[in-house]
Amino acid sequence: MKKIKIFQRLLAFLSITGWSLAIYALLIFDKARPDRAIGYFLSKGASIRLGWDPVQTVQLEHIIWACAAISFVSLAFNYYFAHHSKMGYWFNIPLLLLSSVAAGLYITFVI
Repeated sequence: MKKIKIFQRLLAFLSITGWSLAIYALLIFDKARPDRAIGYFLSKGASIRLGWDPVQTVQLEHIIWACAAISFVSLAFNYYFAHHSKMGYWFNIPLLLLSSVAAGLYITFVI
């Protein structure tokens, strides 16, 4: 098998793993944070949740930072192989890195 095919499969595996972790983080996000804008919800009569599961919040933070680490490694591989072969850049890798770092910083410093 050619070297480029192996590297493409490695990048595809890392990308799919990173995006799968991001989707899993979205699934547990609802129970891992408190509701925002309590005054707005109370004035409209909607029920709100004042507490959240702190265990899931920590789990969510770890998942998001793992997703950022996987996308960083994948970005490094992509950068290296794009300069040493005819393979181009993959757009989804920097997008995942940017969104996971932003979400990780939000979870770490805001929630």
